[in-house]
Amino acid sequence: MSMFGYNTLGFGSIAGTAGPPDLDFTLQGGAVSRGNATYTGVSIGTANTNRMVIIQGGTTSYGSKAAPTSITLNGTAMTLVRNANNVFIAYLKVPTGTTATLVIGGGGSAFTQQIITINTLNTAPNQTSIQSGSTGYGNTATATLTQTMTRNTVSTSGVFIMGGNGFNGVPVISILTSNSSGATTTISHSASNNAMRMGYSECTTADSRNAQVRNANGDTSGKVASTLYSVFAYFQVE
Repeated sequence: MSMFGYNTLGFGSIAGTAGPPDLDFTLQGGAVSRGNATYTGVSIGTANTNRMVIIQGGTTSYGSKAAPTSITLNGTAMTLVRNANNVFIAYLKVPTGTTATLVIGGGGSAFTQQIITINTLNTAPNQTSIQSGSTGYGNTATATLTQTMTRNTVSTSGVFIMGGNGFNGVPVISILTSNSSGATTTISHSASNNAMRMGYSECTTADSRNAQVRNANGDTSGKVASTLYSVFAYFQVE
């Protein structure tokens, strides 16, 4: 402490503390289909010491399809938040390079995928969730199923990544959040007996917030239930 009341460091300089990085949430290109194969020259954005590369993926094929069992990025294994059926989120800290080689293994079919990058001091999500369940038949009180991950508390520099796949009946999939910024869709597919939606929601307040995936079964026969598989991950800067 100097005689003037300022904290000093070294030769009388005023000591300072670097703040956390910006989240810098960025979609890298658009959603593309990838199956079990090697993909070179995949864009992962600007190199950054704190860069986290995230892949979200879902199948547009009917029925239960196994998500990939392994994804490597430049030879290093990504961690999978993987529902056994239909949807996944993969992540890895990648500080260098602007393009990458992806090797995808396992799984039951090609998956539509969106690459996202953020900045974070962490090496993993702050919270994840994998959920599965079935709605009732159409025109019943249980014809809608909502799966929820709540984070208490979130950071104003945080983001939910979420998505789900529904099949059988007439699934109508939506993503929702209690964030005032709402939920943004990055991948979507809709058919008479199969639907999928994935997306994200950036946080704007530091309190308890949630992300949701909902399946509203539009079957009117009163005979066919609908299944919902979902995945969630919450990341923040620090």
